[in-house]
Amino acid sequence: MLGLHSSIARRMPSSTGAAPMPALIDAFDWATTPLGPKRDWSPALSITYEMMMGMGFAASVMWGPERTLLYNGAYIPLLGQKHPNALGRPLDQVWHEVWDDLRPLTERALAGETVFLEDLPLTMVRNGYSEDTCWVLSYSPVRDGDAIVGILNIAIETTERVRGEQHRQMLVDECGHRVKNTLALVQAVARSTLSGVDRDVLERFDERLNAIAKTQQTLDEKAWNGGDLGEIVRDAVGNLVRRPVSISGPSVHLSPRVAQTVALIIHELTTNAFKHGALAKPGGRVSVDWRFDEGELVLTWIEGGGAPAHPPLKTGFGVKLLARGLLGCGGADLRYGVEGFSATFTAPASRLTDS
Repeated sequence: MLGLHSSIARRMPSSTGAAPMPALIDAFDWATTPLGPKRDWSPALSITYEMMMGMGFAASVMWGPERTLLYNGAYIPLLGQKHPNALGRPLDQVWHEVWDDLRPLTERALAGETVFLEDLPLTMVRNGYSEDTCWVLSYSPVRDGDAIVGILNIAIETTERVRGEQHRQMLVDECGHRVKNTLALVQAVARSTLSGVDRDVLERFDERLNAIAKTQQTLDEKAWNGGDLGEIVRDAVGNLVRRPVSISGPSVHLSPRVAQTVALIIHELTTNAFKHGALAKPGGRVSVDWRFDEGELVLTWIEGGGAPAHPPLKTGFGVKLLARGLLGCGGADLRYGVEGFSATFTAPASRLTDS
């Protein structure tokens, strides 16, 4: 071990820690490595070296069967205390603690494959202690004629981003768990408090809570980044109806707030159609479609083949919910006709992703 350190010390110029990489590489005694003196490098190695040094990303070159390491200045922070002694050494010595993970990648590249991995977890020792890290890695074979003579590597550390996403997901999961518990508690209290109320009223209340819970679950799965309108509609309809319902429209991203409102509206419409409207009898049909028209989303619900529709005798929660529209501030046209019920909801497209 002492001999190895003495050899490295002889090959490195003084004060290498602060030297820029071009000067450090020029001053390095490459004759002590399999690459030989820098002036004798092959055109393939020289061109690859110049390309690597011109990159803004952290990049390295692993050359020859020994995978001798060269790297640019952006690569230094990734090495930690391994720099500058990593220069000119075989890759398996530099990254010995993760060599079991890296060796298969380098072998694939040396076999002619371009390898790309995203958020690869690696447990490294680069600053005197073990640390869990994550990486985006690209390994590209370097050719000299028909032969593969080296590997060009680009590395981006994603440790902090991955940790942040994991922490965020943990918070989302915890919030989702608490919301589910709260909804279950509300449901239990309501059943106890409203035990003397008409059974149909209690069932509708339960169904609405279940619709909210289902949407919460969908949003939880997407880390509360919102949801797709088509997915929201299909979930709301599919939870109540086994009969085919025509659903069509482009992909539309909704904020969590708008997604929950849309889910409740579609649930209300589906429940009404199933109990009193077109889906209450054989042959009835429902179509749901949406489109963009002059900067507005237009969502249409049309029933047919059922009994004539009549306005409700009293204005309950369901009617108020529909009248408030997709954004809770109007934009709803509810129609009751001989052919059945229909509703058209409009909302500015720019507000569909509002928090």
